[in-house]
Amino acid sequence: MTYQTLTFDQPEPGLGIITLNRPGCLNAINLQMLDDLYALYAALEKDDQIRVLILTGGGRGFCSGADLKDKQLMSEESLTLFASAALHLEYIQQRYSGVVVGMRRLPQPVIAAVNGVAAGGGMCLALAADIIIAGPNAKFIPSFINIGLSGGELGTTYFLPKMVGSAKASEILMTGRAVAAEEADRIGLASCLAAEDELMDKAMATAHQLLSKTPFGLRMTKAAIRQNLDATSLETAIAFENRNQSIGCTTAEFFEAVAAFASKQ
Repeated sequence: MTYQTLTFDQPEPGLGIITLNRPGCLNAINLQMLDDLYALYAALEKDDQIRVLILTGGGRGFCSGADLKDKQLMSEESLTLFASAALHLEYIQQRYSGVVVGMRRLPQPVIAAVNGVAAGGGMCLALAADIIIAGPNAKFIPSFINIGLSGGELGTTYFLPKMVGSAKASEILMTGRAVAAEEADRIGLASCLAAEDELMDKAMATAHQLLSKTPFGLRMTKAAIRQNLDATSLETAIAFENRNQSIGCTTAEFFEAVAAFASKQ
């Protein structure tokens, strides 16, 4: 399948690379990109052969957020949606937020290789990834409050407090300031840093580590982390883990791994 605003490559078995491909506008999200992402998600949800994903941006930016110059979004027809909160919620807001929810629901772990500015919705896409690798030029900007909107947008008030704590998240979201790569790493917004010109190498190396695990183990680890972020108690979290482990203990991969481990002892 081909896409107008992104590319999807499979450089090796099990690995898919999603590149947001509107470099002239720092990969700003227009309505066509939303359509492309939804179509890609639908394909990936049914593809058992793709086990790990890397998400990055083409050119010098990761993603600068919603494209406020999008001719389709700014058309006379679309602008009528901004006159009604109900219409805006149904046809614009939920359409944008759905790409964050959709990415989070993918069975494959997603590694965000943040190669430059990740502003607004671009920051939200990065936050929704499972692993965030920040290049030296990465910059995370929750720009919503800077244009008169709430800083709570596309999952920021869900993801960021869990990553950096509520006090730090409040300061970042309320000021709308930029968080550079080194600070992102220090406060837990990023999983790790990559040196200049080594971002994709680091992302690939991480992907290879994940691909060395069993398909079941990888999928269920992501599912457990995703579900237990909202667990109401330790017992609820452990119950879901118990279910996964008992299923895993019946798979052929488990017995093969145990036999391989025992042979090394």
